[in-house]
Amino acid sequence: MNKSQARKILGLDGTEDEKEVKKKYRKLMHAHHPDSSGSDDSEAAAKINTAYELIMKGFDGPEQKKSTVKRSPKAKTWNAKENKNAYCVRPIFHEVEDYDGNSIGTIEIARGKYVWSKDEEFSLFLKSLYETSKELLDNVRPSLFFEVPDVIKQKYLADITYLLTGQFIDSSLTLKELGVLDIDAYKIDAMLELDTNATTPKVGSTLYPAAVSNHRLYLRNKSGQIIGYLSFKDDRLYYVIIPLLEQKKAQVKMVVADNSLKSRTRKKYVDLDLWIRLLETETSEIESTNRRIDELLKKYAKEGL
Repeated sequence: MNKSQARKILGLDGTEDEKEVKKKYRKLMHAHHPDSSGSDDSEAAAKINTAYELIMKGFDGPEQKKSTVKRSPKAKTWNAKENKNAYCVRPIFHEVEDYDGNSIGTIEIARGKYVWSKDEEFSLFLKSLYETSKELLDNVRPSLFFEVPDVIKQKYLADITYLLTGQFIDSSLTLKELGVLDIDAYKIDAMLELDTNATTPKVGSTLYPAAVSNHRLYLRNKSGQIIGYLSFKDDRLYYVIIPLLEQKKAQVKMVVADNSLKSRTRKKYVDLDLWIRLLETETSEIESTNRRIDELLKKYAKEGL
């Protein structure tokens, strides 16, 4: 029996995690095991057991040892730049595939204050920061008698993840990898997510930063009307550009490249040409960011008291 046959017997498509495989196995055994079904179905039960054992060999040990936020005993040094002053260490994740090329989950291969590099899948980088933020909140334990509502916890998770992201991205290095250098600035394809009632700006018109709120940069036209906020075709740039502007470490120029509305889900977008120039600053945001994370954790600890 190979893994493809085993998945067919268990009714799997290859995307299930260890917990889901166990759930499917127990359900099948309940239906086919002689003691449960009342009929002599031992041959089918034997096949299910064999298939289950084969599939489970593809997982890296018990669920407890496969935790994506705990230190792995096999963790190695990751070949990337480090931010020694970052708030905390983070895991480096690697996607694991079976012999048929199907993803069976992620494992932690290193842990440290490593800055993102193109060798690390960006989606796994974000997962790393989310799991790190979750671990920080779990260690706070706000109250023994009150469970923090999920909607509140998610807000803290989002804010802390965002702050950590800024510490583990080297802006100039990432822009060189993702943007195009144009004289002394980086030229980036961006978008304006247009407000519902806003007038579509003309091609060639300049837009200006209005304000940053909830980690979004809102844009205004020449008349001062806020017409939407800045978005990116490459989602990774969101985690680079917005923190730079929040920290006043960059200047931007934005020109409407195409005023034909494009739809993504129910939202309307207009293409922008964005130039960003990094500013030389002597002050560091590291201490400020660490202090903001501390403040969020302390505030979270008081929730429900």
